[in-house]
Amino acid sequence: MTIHSEDTAVAPWWSDPEENEDAMLAALLASARTIAGSERVADALPRIVEGAAAVVPDVRDAGVAMRTRGGMLTCSAHTTERAAAVDRAQIGMSEGPCIDAVAGTDTVVLPDAATETRWPRFVREAVRHGVRASLSVPFTNVRPAGALNLHLTRHALDDRSARLRTQRSARLFALYASLALAGTDRVENLERAIVRRDVIGQAKGILMHRYGVDAEEAFTRLRCASQSTNTKLYDVAAWLAVRRAP
Repeated sequence: MTIHSEDTAVAPWWSDPEENEDAMLAALLASARTIAGSERVADALPRIVEGAAAVVPDVRDAGVAMRTRGGMLTCSAHTTERAAAVDRAQIGMSEGPCIDAVAGTDTVVLPDAATETRWPRFVREAVRHGVRASLSVPFTNVRPAGALNLHLTRHALDDRSARLRTQRSARLFALYASLALAGTDRVENLERAIVRRDVIGQAKGILMHRYGVDAEEAFTRLRCASQSTNTKLYDVAAWLAVRRAP
């Protein structure tokens, strides 16, 4: 999902970070509140990339890559089409900062595309899209795994102080985003579990009424049907509930 157009402006705070520390913190907290207000993980991801572009110095091209429950890494949200194209290139080639960040536990930086040698195919593609530097920060305590990808087009990160400032801002933002994302995921899983429990309870009630058995026996029958058909218990219960519905 792309959030902004290519012409979106970046807040001009970053030339003097000491004077603008309060402004950055305010943007960080505002973004964290927005992300935490998401009811679904799918709703939180676009807010994360929007927040990253607002908080991290000189970043307008931000993306999130997440592993699906099937284990595939996929582009999930982006601020620009450039960010989407660069992240898809990383995933398609299985090389780049994002791939290494998701596989590891720390931030991975591409400081200067003009001199980078670690990911030759990806770097060529990044340069083609105007990217001069990139960094990827893995989310913490979030399952499935994912990473925040930030691409810079205005300048490289070969200057140590600029690189450290950008890394620090990116890590801090990713930490806030990870906490909010983990909370949203827990709520979503809890809601899903409640729905599943209700459906299974409904199926048990149908069996109890139809065959005159108690709740334990009804659950045993559901479990046996699940095992004998190699079908998840919830799916068996949902099938029975649908069949019983008028």
